[in-house]
Amino acid sequence: MQGLASRKIAVEVLMKVELEGAFANLALQSAFKQHSLSERDRAFVTALVQGATRHIVELDRVIEQHSTRPLAKMTPALRALLRCAFFQLIYMDDIPVSAVVNTAVQIARKTGHEGSARFTNGVLRSFKSKADSKPDYSVPEWLVERWRMNFGEEETEALLKHSQEIPTLTLRVNESAITPEGMMRIFTEKGMKVEQSKLVPSCLNILDKGPVSGPVSKMPGYSEGLFAVQDEASALVALVVAPSPGQTILDLCSAPGGKALHMGELMENKGRVLAADVNQKRLNLIAPERRRLGLTNVETVQADGRYFIPQTTFDSILIDAPCTGTGVINRRTDLSQRRKKEDLDELIEIQRELLNNAARFLKPGGVLVYSTCSMEPEENRQNIEEFLRTHHEYRAEPLWDYLNSGIISLWKEEPHWQETSEQIESGMLQLLPSRHSSSGFFISRLRRDS
Repeated sequence: MQGLASRKIAVEVLMKVELEGAFANLALQSAFKQHSLSERDRAFVTALVQGATRHIVELDRVIEQHSTRPLAKMTPALRALLRCAFFQLIYMDDIPVSAVVNTAVQIARKTGHEGSARFTNGVLRSFKSKADSKPDYSVPEWLVERWRMNFGEEETEALLKHSQEIPTLTLRVNESAITPEGMMRIFTEKGMKVEQSKLVPSCLNILDKGPVSGPVSKMPGYSEGLFAVQDEASALVALVVAPSPGQTILDLCSAPGGKALHMGELMENKGRVLAADVNQKRLNLIAPERRRLGLTNVETVQADGRYFIPQTTFDSILIDAPCTGTGVINRRTDLSQRRKKEDLDELIEIQRELLNNAARFLKPGGVLVYSTCSMEPEENRQNIEEFLRTHHEYRAEPLWDYLNSGIISLWKEEPHWQETSEQIESGMLQLLPSRHSSSGFFISRLRRDS
């Protein structure tokens, strides 16, 4: 029974996310390598895992409402199973309740014992109304309170809605191999519906894959290295660095390497991009992508960016710092259960250490770009303001030259345009999903005096 097998795999992945701290997307990839599934079943497992992690806070509340046993008293397998089952009951209207309950009971029997099966059956059978149990959002309350304080009630509501949306697949075209227009024609001829990004014109949003099924690696142009998967806001970062052919660039927190590879392309495969990261396992992901994209100017080195002492200085340095990731919760569904309030102070300390260390190795007249996928002021503008107070040889540069005219025209129509324009002029831009039709990203460009 393939439906049973798919749900069992989803439960196993959810357990890895909870018990091992695994990233949901990487855990899914690992599971698919171990199990032979049809494309339809892979899509189903992905939907279950991403959905259950995206809505975990509210799903746990629903489970507590219908269970006589506290979540903390349940085994990890039972927690994962119930989260998976309740997600189907609440969000997957096309699946019969009987199918959800029957398969869940069978999995409980296989992973536990007969008592677990009876308990699962009772909890799920007590579920009465999707309307009554439909959760609102699965964002930790501490973060919701922060957003209310920083952005107000109305904008917080918009951010919460965005955090639950299924993200659009975005591809960045390898412009050293093909134009965005050429890539769009190839996709359109295959029956796909594609939209060019206004934020970064080399990015294409895949609205409908049409008859093209399967993972991204099955899409036309992938094996030829014509594109890479990358979020629009993430792709903007390399444009703000604006590397030139022949330069020497340091990407200090590089893995899994999307920005380093993008910069390598912008440099027309000339010069050198040194991609450094403390995590060797994630750093290893760069090599196969580098080969697929045909790049020879990107090198890797394992190093903690806070203490790394390179043997040279650099024309430009990028610090895409580790952060709370609050701007990409819809893309990183595991963040809602991974991030804690106390993480913020620890991350700010790391971010400031990275900035202070990197400042030592930038050539006079060079460019330092700092970015995060966070929306928290302490990780972003406040960090840069503190850095500028203690490093008088640095100054922030306006970002107008690195923004596409199409996106500027759109932003001018928004009520927050004045604030956005001031940020662009100050060289410290905070992108918000509620204002800028993008992921939540912060990007700042600093210049060292000649």
